[in-house]
Amino acid sequence: MFKKMVEALEKANVRAKLKNGGLRCPDCAAPAGDLPTNWDEVMVCKSCGTRTSLGEWARSSDAEHRVGFADKPPVGTKIRRETIGDNQVIWHIPAVGKFGFFLFFSVLWLSITGLVSAGFLFTYITGGKIEGDGPKWLMIPFFGLFWAVGLGTLYAAFRQKYLKHTVTFGGDRITLRKDMFGRTSEKSLAKSSVSSVLQKEFYQQNYKPIYGIEIRGSDGKLRFGSALSGEDKAWLVADFNQVLAGGKKLESGPKTADATRGLAPINLGVPKSVFSIPIPKPSASSVVGSLIFAVIGIAFVYLGIFVIEGDSIPKEQQGKHGAFEWFFFLMANGFRTVWTLFSSVFAVIGIGMTYSTIRTMGKDRRIEGNEEEVSIRTYRKGLTLENRSFPRNSVHDIRATHSGSSNGKAMKRVELVVGNKTEKIANWMDGDMADQLIEKVRTELGK
Repeated sequence: MFKKMVEALEKANVRAKLKNGGLRCPDCAAPAGDLPTNWDEVMVCKSCGTRTSLGEWARSSDAEHRVGFADKPPVGTKIRRETIGDNQVIWHIPAVGKFGFFLFFSVLWLSITGLVSAGFLFTYITGGKIEGDGPKWLMIPFFGLFWAVGLGTLYAAFRQKYLKHTVTFGGDRITLRKDMFGRTSEKSLAKSSVSSVLQKEFYQQNYKPIYGIEIRGSDGKLRFGSALSGEDKAWLVADFNQVLAGGKKLESGPKTADATRGLAPINLGVPKSVFSIPIPKPSASSVVGSLIFAVIGIAFVYLGIFVIEGDSIPKEQQGKHGAFEWFFFLMANGFRTVWTLFSSVFAVIGIGMTYSTIRTMGKDRRIEGNEEEVSIRTYRKGLTLENRSFPRNSVHDIRATHSGSSNGKAMKRVELVVGNKTEKIANWMDGDMADQLIEKVRTELGK
């Protein structure tokens, strides 16, 4: 039932986006053509050949970032690329020049905090009574926390408007230089240690992820660029990856560095005839998180039934008037009823998540392949519990899309593109683990 409701909402979202021109390819941002005949079939981009589910087309259309190409800088970009000699490339990234959302939020936050703080301060100076039994000095750290949040956000607004970046690839070092009001700072990584260059979710604004550029190496990471346009970020990621690849032009289309999926550049190689790759299991924190979700839902149901004031629940009625008694009870206890119903939904979801997570932790799930087929198998104690096998030549790709966040970390849905359909591997996987899984599978498949 829940699955059908989600599918119905996704279908309505896809049709609405197709109607207003907002349904675009998750790789090249080309507008969609005709929808496939059946919902569970993949959508094929006529521009770059990407094959992926309709759900990914709809979710990717909401993202503010796109995939770029190293040899196609955005029209009108203010970023200046400079090549010095044979082994040094410098990208001069000017300040964005806009305060953005941070200024609005900080001014509003500081205004409210200032008014409330002034009221308490005036009451204290004039000898008025401040409600509460706690010591008056507690007001200092209490309001100090609110002032710190407001001032920190104001600083972030000024950084977004005035901070300049310079990225230098020279020798075996990658250096990120930041400059604001004449003050500079530098951080660098060994080029040989870099494992990925991708767009990463830095924070969320109005429930939408905001991405920046992350260069990750074994000795640290460089992060910047959340205020840049989506086109600039996509181009920089593609250009960085091409320089790291030694100037070799990466294949365009779905196998390039993918900002929507957050993947590192694909290392095209010789496909392996036989491979077995474990699918990451949920972490212990996932079990704890889903259990807490379930407990909170159950607690809210208890509050709705036994604590929130209202008429008592009618006893079971005999005869034709029983249904009317229940109807009038629900009408007379609207808030209590809505509270209990919504809490029950959350409790059921939490219990289901906990049960599913615990079951998954006790299994060994793998993506395996040989010369003839690719399989998604589930084992327990050496026994095969589930096996989904597909002809190897029908497996086109493996992809991931953003499905939410947990404790500030991006979570992703992972799918195997087989023929004209997709096979689900996971609905809620740690984003970094999903990216690593996809890179391994693509390398083994030679995709």
